[in-house]
This record gives sequence, C-alpha cells and structure tokens, in this order.
Amino acid sequence: MQVDTVVAVLAIILALGFDFVNGFHDTANAVATVIYTKALKPTVAIVMSGLLNFLGCVMVGTAVAMVITKIIPADKVTLPLVVSVLISAVMWNLLTWWKGLPVSSSHCLIGALTGAGVAANDFHGVSWHELEKVGLGLLISPIIGFIAGGIMTWAALNLSGEKENPGSSSQPHPNIMRWLHILSSASVSFSHGSNDGQKTMGIITLILATHFASYGFTNQSVPLWVMFSAALAIAMGTMIGGWKVIRTVGTKISRERLSHSQGFGASMSTAIIILIASQLGAPISTTHTLSSAVAGGTIPVYGAEKLNKQTMYLIVLAWVLTLPVAALFAAISYFVLKLVWHG
Repeated sequence: MQVDTVVAVLAIILALGFDFVNGFHDTANAVATVIYTKALKPTVAIVMSGLLNFLGCVMVGTAVAMVITKIIPADKVTLPLVVSVLISAVMWNLLTWWKGLPVSSSHCLIGALTGAGVAANDFHGVSWHELEKVGLGLLISPIIGFIAGGIMTWAALNLSGEKENPGSSSQPHPNIMRWLHILSSASVSFSHGSNDGQKTMGIITLILATHFASYGFTNQSVPLWVMFSAALAIAMGTMIGGWKVIRTVGTKISRERLSHSQGFGASMSTAIIILIASQLGAPISTTHTLSSAVAGGTIPVYGAEKLNKQTMYLIVLAWVLTLPVAALFAAISYFVLKLVWHG
C-alpha cells in the first residue's frame, strides 16, 4: 500500500476522531439545561442525546455536507490540506473543551478550511462566495438564538405559571413543563446530529474524492457508509459527555438557576433554528446558538442584570477567536505537513 493511501485512510480516521470530539464537546448543547433543572438524570440525558444525535445524522440529508465540500475549490483540494484542517479543528476543540468553553466545532472547521486553503493556494484556495454564505449563517444564528430564546421563554413562563416564581415546583402544571423541556432537549440532540454530523461527512467525502476517485468516489454525494460512520462517531462522543462545558452552559451563563420554562425556551428555539439551517444546507453553530438562547431566556425570567457578564465575555471572546486561531493552526499545520511530505 502506498504511503499516500495509508495517510488518506488515517485522515478518514482522524475525521471520525474530530466527529467524536465534536460529540463530547457539544454534549452540553443538548443536556446542560435538562440536567441542571433536574428534568432528567445525567446518565439518561446523555444516552438519549447520543441516540438522537445518531438519528439526526442519518435522517435529515446531506445538504450541509455538500456545502462543506465546496468551500475549497475541487481542483485545489489535496491530502495535506485536508489533514491540516482536521489537525487544527481537533486541537482547538480539545483546548477549549479542557478550559470548559462552549466553542463551536463549526467555527473550528470553517476557520481551518479557510486557513489551509489560503496557505495552500493563496486567495485562490477558497471559494469566497460559498464562505460568505457560511459566514453569514455563523454570524446571525447566535443573534436569532438570543431573540428566539427570550421570546419562547417568555411565552413558556406565561403558559406554565412560572412567571411569578421562576424555578419553583409549586406551579399549576410543573410536570407538563418538565416533559416539554425534555422534548426540547431531545430536539436539540436530533438537530445537532443533523447539522454537525454532516460536517464530518463533507470532510470524508473530500478525502475520498481527492484520493480514491478511481474507485468512483466524487464530491457530489456522500456514501451511505460515511453517513453511518459519522453518525456513530458523534453519538459515541456524545455519550462520553463533556462535563466541563455542561457546567458552563448549565450554571455560569445565568447567575440564577435555570427553570424548566427557560430550559424549554432555549432548547426548543435552538432546535428549530438548527433544523431549518440543516434543511437549507447552512453549517451553523449549535453551541453558540444555544448559549445565546440561554442568555436571551435569562432576561424574561430574572432580568438582564442576572446575566453572568464574565462568562458571556469569555463565550463571545471564544466566538471571535475561534475562526482566526483555527485558520492559523491549519496554515501552520499545512506548511509543516508539506515539509514532511517532501522530506
């Protein structure tokens, strides 16, 4: 077996590793609110999340994956470029997970694709039109999440009777809101799989189209085995759990404890936004959409003064830094790989 073929196979394994890391890094997106409101036990919540991530991956389609394959022009894609993208994305994901920051795996991947593309082929190495559409989705989704989280939480508060005494169990219909909260958490898991799982499918499709084209692989469709492999990797990663990030989303964004109404409002608005994005082929951030929705939902419950400004600052800082840092990591990785490749 040729060296390049071995590297290509290892790159596919690394892509699935990124998917696995994505799963345990982004577990908080689905389960933080439902765990910290005690709507579900942690183990039950995480297993449920893993299973629904898998189903979301295989049932919604591949529109997002196809967008990922178009960010780098087809004639510019090389094996060193794709490997450098994966190294960068995994490094930044692991670093931010270690620090407990809810950072977007989407930002990691898009930033890395941009940095590697420019490093390999200057400004001709990126399809800027495609990147512009992706960037717009990444930019507006947290804003929509903040607004939608606030509106949906306000509506849930009024319907549930929690408005006057948020977080109390002595409400007219506490069990109904608890089950609605569980349903919304399950919806986030499903929608997360539908969007984030496809990003890995897109990367593996690029590898196959670049190195295994002679076997009939192209960047026009995602093989069924790739869909199921990506779904299994993200589901397994989700079930491992990312407790550092769960604590940040569940307890540090708001200075007060989450109510079921707030958890439902944040989770359901996030799920709807992500599912719409998946259908449109927009690879957006579940992490930042949910974090923004939790922040937006805090206001109608406790008021803006109860937002934890230090945590919000760190989340926004991570949002701003992820794209350029991932791009820089990818560019450095690409230059190092090129030296080794020819060495």
